[in-house]
Amino acid sequence: MQRATIANLTADTVVYRDLEPCDPTLPRLAALRARLGMAGGPPPRKRDLAYAQVIQALAHEAQAARGAPPLRALAVIGDTENDRLLAAHLRTLGELAAYGFIGEDRPVAPEALVWQDDTATATRWHLLGPWAAQLERQGVEWSHTALLVDIDKTLLGPRGCSDGAIDDARAEGALAVAASLMPSLNVPRFRRVYGELCRKEWHSFTLDNQDYVVATALLIGSGALDLEELRAQVEGGDPGGFAGALAATADLVPPGLAPLHAELRARVAEGDPTPFKAFRRAELTATLDRMADGRLTLCGALFNLCQSLADRGALCMAASDKPTESAMPSAEQAAAGVLPLHHTPAIVE
Repeated sequence: MQRATIANLTADTVVYRDLEPCDPTLPRLAALRARLGMAGGPPPRKRDLAYAQVIQALAHEAQAARGAPPLRALAVIGDTENDRLLAAHLRTLGELAAYGFIGEDRPVAPEALVWQDDTATATRWHLLGPWAAQLERQGVEWSHTALLVDIDKTLLGPRGCSDGAIDDARAEGALAVAASLMPSLNVPRFRRVYGELCRKEWHSFTLDNQDYVVATALLIGSGALDLEELRAQVEGGDPGGFAGALAATADLVPPGLAPLHAELRARVAEGDPTPFKAFRRAELTATLDRMADGRLTLCGALFNLCQSLADRGALCMAASDKPTESAMPSAEQAAAGVLPLHHTPAIVE
């Protein structure tokens, strides 16, 4: 049984949601933005054209730092439409050839590798091999190519395989924080509310942001918010959103939640996309536990392909939209021996 880390492929050429490279020798986001003539503000997300601009610039820097020849191509490997969009945005920039692979194991579907605009969609992860072979037939030279690999539900917990463990880790982290803040928490009800708020019907309110989901479930569990009243507001097009819910509950939260409530309001006002830091730290712990006991694994087909292409000169990068707080330990966690996500071993299968 092989165990390995993401860093065995990428070293510290990894960026999480804040787009700050884990390798301290690579330029910071602010420097890249200045070079590209981009405005400041919150980091762009993977679906944004600005994200593609930053990632491309970072790939050039990482390639030069290792003394390798200039890049001619970028290849995005992921599992979602955001990854497909990243490949499309890279093509739009027009500086380098850009390819994509969007994968998922779908055992009940026929094996298929379908191409559209230099991006392939696959129903099996092992079709990465034929995908790479096709790129070679199209003239891709791996020593001039950067592989931009997604982490969650791609390299780690590949979709259709062990991806459920990623969702479970988030749910466990949410419950752990909720129980620590509210010893009398009705756990079954909290689970039901959390599950309800994860549904797409709530995305106009939660923005599909787990920090908002967990905090809202906690406010409902405390009695400061009513689920059905909130549902009516959301279905009625209430524009207040999560920030509005925080404002409306300022005088209703129990004393035990008051410090968290104040912290959330301040961070949301600052534009912090991951304001619930304690939840994200708990999510990291739950994720690493699952990597340790084998519930959460690395995608063998992808790991082996990246290893092979790296041996042939390809640059391997991990470009993940995962929140940094769910991937990098806090100072306290690091002092206790907790490793960054990409340096934590997991089974390769």
